[in-house]
Amino acid sequence: GEGKPLILLHGGLASTEAWVKQVAVFAQHYRVIALDSRGQGRTTDADAPISYHRMSEDTLGLMDYLGIDAAYVVGWSDGAIIGLDLAIHHPERVSALVAYAAHSSPDGLQESVIASVRDSSIDDLVGDEQRRLSAQPERLPIIAEKIRTMWLTEPDFTAQELAGITAATLIVDGEDEEVVRAGHAAAIANAIPNAELILLPGVGHFAPSEKPAQWNKVVLDFLKEHEGP
Repeated sequence: GEGKPLILLHGGLASTEAWVKQVAVFAQHYRVIALDSRGQGRTTDADAPISYHRMSEDTLGLMDYLGIDAAYVVGWSDGAIIGLDLAIHHPERVSALVAYAAHSSPDGLQESVIASVRDSSIDDLVGDEQRRLSAQPERLPIIAEKIRTMWLTEPDFTAQELAGITAATLIVDGEDEEVVRAGHAAAIANAIPNAELILLPGVGHFAPSEKPAQWNKVVLDFLKEHEGP
């Protein structure tokens, strides 16, 4: 598409395929950039831990490579956390932020989800999508273990860090959220100055793919409201 840049950040151990119901719609209004995060989808891994901050810096590197000074950032789950990190550490690069189904610390996850992350086999964590897309299939067990460690220990945003976010921010989640604790989205929104909070009825963690028309409208309405000159 054409227009102001909009960056899409997918969830953990997923890929840009998560955005199949968003890209064409958003590209009617913006220049859409969707990337596969480090070690996931078609993107290679490196000999370093995988962390939300490192993936945020990867996103910044891509923006630099593409000559993008600032962009709208739209993230889902892990992508929403990456977006929060980007807005904390590089506020001048984020024109506006939409974070769907984010959490600000591992305590924000439901206990059943923490248990599942801790106890799942590597094969269950990796999944068919990663096996099909990976540029480094032999490294997938290593990548999955890195991401498991990240999920159990990160993010660790402080109230002060969230309070320092200056971008126009929309925190969104579904009322039937299965991964993040009830009330956690509101706590994040309350910590960010002037952040808006929307809880979507009848949907959960996977609303972008399960209820795309409803989800896309919420995102586009917010971005239109906060378009600069």
